[in-house]
Amino acid sequence: MLDIRWQIKISQDQAEQRFGTYFLRTNVATLDERTTWEYYNLIREIETSNRQLKTDMELRPIYHQTDDNSDAHLFFGLLSYWIVNTVRHKLKLQGITHYWTELKRILSTQKAITTKAENALGEQIELRICSDPTDAASELYRILGYNPIPFRRHTIKTAPPPPN
Repeated sequence: MLDIRWQIKISQDQAEQRFGTYFLRTNVATLDERTTWEYYNLIREIETSNRQLKTDMELRPIYHQTDDNSDAHLFFGLLSYWIVNTVRHKLKLQGITHYWTELKRILSTQKAITTKAENALGEQIELRICSDPTDAASELYRILGYNPIPFRRHTIKTAPPPPN
């Protein structure tokens, strides 16, 4: 049997260059180092989520002409963040620490498909089905307590328009 061993020796100077040093400053004198670090990571996570959501929801650039439009923009941004934060919090409690982009990638493998056609009687037929989720998506749904297939097959028939 062949025995291969690998070992890396890093000097203290190399380790400091490799891992870097953070300097955080706060004006809150009552915060200890650990709490300051946790707040920093929380702020960083909020900023990352907002940046991802603005891209996903196409919320930039912002060219609002009225206060109502600005308010709607802020409302949807905040609502989106709350939803994402709630989902990520529930997953973190189970040890899953993916960023939103990774969760979206996993869940985007499941699709809703709508097919429309007209039959020989002139009726409009609309068929809507949901694809099966992947194992990774099913696991996320299970942890979150969501139904992995949000709807079953739907068929809608509409009568042809009356002749003129």
